[in-house]
Amino acid sequence: MEIFLKKLSKTIEYELKRTNRRSGSFRVAIKNGKLTVYAPSDCPVSIIEELLQERAQWIEENLTRQKKMVDRPKDTILYRGQSYPLKIKIAEKNWVSLEDAFVVNTPKSDPQVISQLLECWFKMEAERIIPKRVWELARKVGVCPQKISFRNQKTRWGSCSSSGNISLNIRLLMAPEWIFDYVIIHELCHIHEPNHSSRFWQHVTKHCPEYKEARAWLKKHGHALAF
Repeated sequence: MEIFLKKLSKTIEYELKRTNRRSGSFRVAIKNGKLTVYAPSDCPVSIIEELLQERAQWIEENLTRQKKMVDRPKDTILYRGQSYPLKIKIAEKNWVSLEDAFVVNTPKSDPQVISQLLECWFKMEAERIIPKRVWELARKVGVCPQKISFRNQKTRWGSCSSSGNISLNIRLLMAPEWIFDYVIIHELCHIHEPNHSSRFWQHVTKHCPEYKEARAWLKKHGHALAF
């Protein structure tokens, strides 16, 4: 189906899926760059399209966000969702800088050394940037984490201990900000509910309505968050 969104002055395609119930909630989802609308079986198309018009800006922002390619070419490094060229310079000391490119200065151009230097840079950057965002989101969620730490892990993006200690993967700094916001909110909600019960997901949905899109993004693109 198609709809002309007046606020955007453009026509977009969407798939309409009817729920079995004759009454219920209206839901919009964006996955893999496609818009899907879930509506009760008795909801007129005119009402559905009115609701889509109201959400036009959100739809545009999220469609644009998901259509951006994140699989980076070789010799580039991702930082906060953007791809930067990777340049290696022979120098007396090891250090990394970022301006319009990631520049790794090292006495020896060894892949393992370069990877270790980038890991160290991302860890320091995570410690510098992310705690402030964690506390901002903690106030929103209504919790108080005891400790915030950072690790370099290949498969786990975050964790929350029973005492409220939050651990986050430094590779999250490679993802767009809305992705690491989701992971932070996910772990903060575990302070409320130390499980993955329906109550836990209610907390997550309240503070991160696009969490399903974020989970899908990580599943599809998580492998690209590497150095």
